[in-house]
Amino acid sequence: METTWSVNPSSLGTLNSDELKQVASSLAERVERLERLVQVISRGKYMWESTFDAITLPVQIVTEEYEIQRANVSCAEVGGGDIVNFTGHHCYEVFAGRKTPCGGCPLQESLRKNTTVNSILSDEIHGRHFQVSAYPYVHDATTGKRSVILSYRDVTEEQRLQQEIVQQEKMAAIGMLAGGVAHEINNPLGGIVAFTQLILRNVKKEDDQLKSDLKEIEGAAMRCKRIVADLLEFSRVSKERKKLMCHLKDVFEKVIPFVHAEMKNLNIHFELHAEENLPAIAAESDRLQQVFLNLLTNACHAMPKGGSLTVDMRTSSSKNDVVVSVIDTGEGIAAEHLSKIFDPFFTTKDPGKGTGLGLSICYRIIREHGGSIDVESELGKGTTFRMTLPKAVSV
Repeated sequence: METTWSVNPSSLGTLNSDELKQVASSLAERVERLERLVQVISRGKYMWESTFDAITLPVQIVTEEYEIQRANVSCAEVGGGDIVNFTGHHCYEVFAGRKTPCGGCPLQESLRKNTTVNSILSDEIHGRHFQVSAYPYVHDATTGKRSVILSYRDVTEEQRLQQEIVQQEKMAAIGMLAGGVAHEINNPLGGIVAFTQLILRNVKKEDDQLKSDLKEIEGAAMRCKRIVADLLEFSRVSKERKKLMCHLKDVFEKVIPFVHAEMKNLNIHFELHAEENLPAIAAESDRLQQVFLNLLTNACHAMPKGGSLTVDMRTSSSKNDVVVSVIDTGEGIAAEHLSKIFDPFFTTKDPGKGTGLGLSICYRIIREHGGSIDVESELGKGTTFRMTLPKAVSV
């Protein structure tokens, strides 16, 4: 049993040597115990900090006033700074570049409900999206402040994939509907065109008014047939053929004669930059020609007063794909339209000048070749369509 000593320093002089030894021994034991406790606490602190920093997700401890008390290494990497410099700053300043708390931040709701709350927040600096989870932490009796643990999971790619799945499902559904409609009106249209042309051949030469009216009917019917052809292509009614080895530069060069005259008339300067020794791809070359022709035609329409049109072909950084960029200096596309640009029947052209199916068909063809297509644009500066197609697998 440990002996408890209560010693008045002024009375130490009255103690004999045995009593002094007991006091010294007791003090030594207490010092040793304190040293062991300090070691345990230090080791625990080290283990906690090591564990905290080893978490791959960005994690930080924040007060109810959004002040950062501690951030782990992953959090510092996202914020682009040193952990030490984060302490004492507001989380919304460091990570979102804001002067006020982020809209939808789960911190206050978590404290109010005393439970875990999740929310999706956007990083306005880096253009990323995070699922933020707020966990009520502790109440600091010294300061009277409550704290919350905030963890961040990057869901940018996850959201992109979800949007892509929704887009594909939407296009598949519209494709089925479009195919059905196209078949229903294709035969009657063929009859209208055939009978109109038959009547035209039998109209007397002097009957100019009737001939003019019949020509109008024929032209309108032919426009409808082109729309039907687009609908059928969009719905993929035609049987898919075997993909053959081909080189994109060769495929593309077969399209240029179809737009050469239009580019010349519009005073459009055209350049083709193709990296040497581009890998071959497996493709239905005529369907890729359809994609290229559509993109080049759209680019020409975007530059009615002339401009520059550049096509760039190169191997991707991973060496697994061929990347084709179609770049124009035309009117550009408004930001609010970019997310809908590949939607069926969406068009920014004037009524009667487009079906809104061209880019949807391009999107589907590229996807069916195992690739991807995206767009970047700025009003008044131009547009870039970028296609990525996998190189052919060597057998």
